[in-house]
Amino acid sequence: MGLLSKVLSFFTNPVADLTGGYRERKRIAAETAAAVASAEANFKIAQFNAKARRCEQAEQNDSDYDLLVLKNRDKTIMDEVIILFFLSLFICHFIPEMQPYMAAGWEAMGYKGAPWYFEFVIVGIAVSTLGLMRLFRAFWTKRKA
Repeated sequence: MGLLSKVLSFFTNPVADLTGGYRERKRIAAETAAAVASAEANFKIAQFNAKARRCEQAEQNDSDYDLLVLKNRDKTIMDEVIILFFLSLFICHFIPEMQPYMAAGWEAMGYKGAPWYFEFVIVGIAVSTLGLMRLFRAFWTKRKA
């Protein structure tokens, strides 16, 4: 029986090695595919978590900015002077007697009306005076879209 076993193993061992190697390669391929899928899922989760942290940080920064602005307003009168100047310019646009002068002034500077930065300054005054950084961010985000 030893001889028969040796002869049979001579023919069956190479076949067994081929099928065993094939099974091992399939197992490794399946494990690799599972690891890649898991890594991709973990990456997406990390991206969402990072985005959530950025949003939370932006909210905190806006709140901190609003508090800082309101706190610093007590230290100087220059803020009030600048605000008064720009609000006077803004109000002059609505006084019929002043409108030709306002239009001529903007034209003299090469604009066909109030420039974009004038609107930006007026919004900035609202933000700095009332501490409305969140409102400003919402306004700016909506305007971009």
